[in-house]
Amino acid sequence: MNPLHTLEARLMAAVHAGLQSADKWTDPAADKLMLARVQNDHGELCAVPNLETVSLAIAHFKKNRETDGWRGLKRVCFGATLLDRDGWCILSDDTLRTLLFDIIASHSEMRRRLRCFQFLLSSYWNFSLSSARNQAKEGWLLLRAWLHREIHPLANELPRKPAWFMTLVEHDNLLQNNPCDRYSQKLLSGAGEEFQAVVVKLAIPSDSWIFEEAMLAPIRVGCRCSDNNFIMQLPDLLALAMGRANTKPPTKLLQIRCIALLLTRYSALPDTPENPALRDAALSVIGNPWLHKPSWDANVVDEHGKPDNLAREMILSWLKRRLIKDFFELLSEDQTGDSRRLDYWLRFEPAVNDMWFALGNNTRERSGENFEDFKRRAKGRLLLLEETTSDNNAFIMRIGQYLAVEFGVKGHACFLFQWDRLPAKIANALAAGKENTSMNLWTLKSAFTADKRLIHRDNLSKKVLWEHKFDQEICPLINHWPKDPQKVVATASVRRGSQAFFASEPQQENSTRYAPQGKQMPKAIPEEIKRLVSEWGLRMSDNRAMGGAIWIHADDTFSIVRTTLRNGGFRYKPGKGWWKE
Repeated sequence: MNPLHTLEARLMAAVHAGLQSADKWTDPAADKLMLARVQNDHGELCAVPNLETVSLAIAHFKKNRETDGWRGLKRVCFGATLLDRDGWCILSDDTLRTLLFDIIASHSEMRRRLRCFQFLLSSYWNFSLSSARNQAKEGWLLLRAWLHREIHPLANELPRKPAWFMTLVEHDNLLQNNPCDRYSQKLLSGAGEEFQAVVVKLAIPSDSWIFEEAMLAPIRVGCRCSDNNFIMQLPDLLALAMGRANTKPPTKLLQIRCIALLLTRYSALPDTPENPALRDAALSVIGNPWLHKPSWDANVVDEHGKPDNLAREMILSWLKRRLIKDFFELLSEDQTGDSRRLDYWLRFEPAVNDMWFALGNNTRERSGENFEDFKRRAKGRLLLLEETTSDNNAFIMRIGQYLAVEFGVKGHACFLFQWDRLPAKIANALAAGKENTSMNLWTLKSAFTADKRLIHRDNLSKKVLWEHKFDQEICPLINHWPKDPQKVVATASVRRGSQAFFASEPQQENSTRYAPQGKQMPKAIPEEIKRLVSEWGLRMSDNRAMGGAIWIHADDTFSIVRTTLRNGGFRYKPGKGWWKE
């Protein structure tokens, strides 16, 4: 006989003999002990019922106001938070929800009450919190309160407590407001072992809302800190929100919520210096507030659920200032060291409503990290500049009811166009909203269609800088006077030290150091006028030192203002205010 056949025959004989005495294989006492250990260690985790049978059980309960036996009760508990096409679930119905809790309470057998508790707990984890309507959410909150209320009596009465149940008793914070705050600091530092262990022991499904809460918890806790602590934690909070802290946000919507919370908290600080990381995160996740204002107002809200205008304006301000700097530092000849134009236009940032950048051939072909960052920030506002030198670019700003155009290559004037009378070619290009729309150089600098043509040239004989002349032309048109109108002039005069421009003038208040040679220093402003300006919160510009006048920017509506200024020798000019040489 073949050796393999011999082996096969012997194996068959052994198996046959063993089957005849199968009753001797097991030890009932050992089996019972092992079963108890398995149930204790693994928690008798409930198997997921068939969803079709769950739906039938829910329909029966809804129609008959009673469950279809013990199995029907378990299935109703499991499906208590399942939403139908209309967004309805058992928890949405006050009567059905109360009835379900009463039925469970009527069971005297602790094991059955525990199983109902366990199936309702599974329903609690599986609730579609982000898509549910208010009624369903209210019912879910009442379920959470019921679970939290039941857990401790059960812990006292159960003769044997499963491992999963004891885990829940230890972490009953999961059944309260802010369920994941307990783990926030560890999650923020990347040490999520405790939270992950709880997830495994409680068999929380991977698509549960609890993971969104785990992401939001460190953000919320950080936002509740003091100002100093919040600022210290902000880099880590941003890293967590952007998915760079060992935990990646599971959805885009959740990431938006995280960034929105940080924006709202930062904008509430007493001082909000530009934070480039927060700015870029907001732009990449939520979008440009110029181009996506409805999205911003829907997602970045205050504690009352209303659009957070403060946060939006903060990002707008940062973005505008960064783009102004980008143009004069990256796209113009000013990058060689003369920042007078940059300093000048930064003062008008609060009044800038929109901006565009028309790029020449060289700029369009440029690469590098700084330029790529600029293109991302300016996305949706980039145009093509045609019929010019390849190194020229145009910076177009809407300021109030005017459009201001500056050019990258020096020697070009600044042009102002009235917004409601823009040449058709300019209006159409700006309204197109498409990348790479062409803009003609000569259309932008047409002396025939522009309302103003301003030259960047100082008047050395009168010791007047071009910044002051620009202010005199632009500010009345847009009804905006920068808070510190002399700052740029003073800075510019220092830069011109090689020409001893105003260098020998002594420093005095109200910029009197700029008094032209051969003329007396301007007289001090009367105390009565100063008091009027202070008490009424008026804006005053003293330009006498540069050959101008004192301007008080107010209308002639109030008699006390009108009388006081007239008695002080001031004359009124409609649309500009009161002036006196």
